[in-house]
Amino acid sequence: MLRDIALRIAQTLNCLNGTTGDDCTSCQRIERRIHPDVHFIEVGGERKMISIEQIRDLVSAATMRPYEGRSKVFIIDPADALSPSGSNSLLKTLEEPARDTTFILLTRSPDLLLPTIRSRAQSIYIGDERERDRLQQIAAFESDEDRDTLANELRAALYRFADKRDSVALLAAATIVAGQEEVKDAMALLAAILTSGDEKLATIPREKLLAAADGVLAAIRAMTINADPRLTVEAALSQLVG
Repeated sequence: MLRDIALRIAQTLNCLNGTTGDDCTSCQRIERRIHPDVHFIEVGGERKMISIEQIRDLVSAATMRPYEGRSKVFIIDPADALSPSGSNSLLKTLEEPARDTTFILLTRSPDLLLPTIRSRAQSIYIGDERERDRLQQIAAFESDEDRDTLANELRAALYRFADKRDSVALLAAATIVAGQEEVKDAMALLAAILTSGDEKLATIPREKLLAAADGVLAAIRAMTINADPRLTVEAALSQLVG
């Protein structure tokens, strides 16, 4: 469904008859994925991530004017497959896009996008109310009480660091996360707290909070190859120091 909607947007932007998609030559070529101004950035071959080389090609192509259509459209699917280096390479282009250029980032897991990417994009939710309620629960804990308890423990550690710059507090936060049965959910919750705008964390520069959150989300992906969650979270939270 997400891919179909992205294609319809691309057709609307480039339809020769100015409709939301019809049988004109442009719409047909977009449907067949052969339009020169509509680009698909996907996980290729046996890769698990969208590579930085693919993003560099995107950034280069995004500086060019449309070849024959009214607008260049870049569809990244799934956007949560962007590597951290690829995400960082895309930031400036998303922040200052060329004229007549549209980027569509598709994902079923928006919480896995780096906060720096989300802050430069307009979020549009597509789905029924039940699915939205499920996705809005950042971590799938046994109960709201369990989630709130963990959130309070993580906030307490982060508050201690914000107040006293006690690095031991960051190690404590990493240990708390690593001790959870659903480690990835706990990591997602930690990233959410870092980007929540909590006033008690305001003494930490926002760019450091975003960098740490980016690192935590990157660590979720790294869990497939690194079995030590405590070390990965510690490395992410080290962005707050200094």
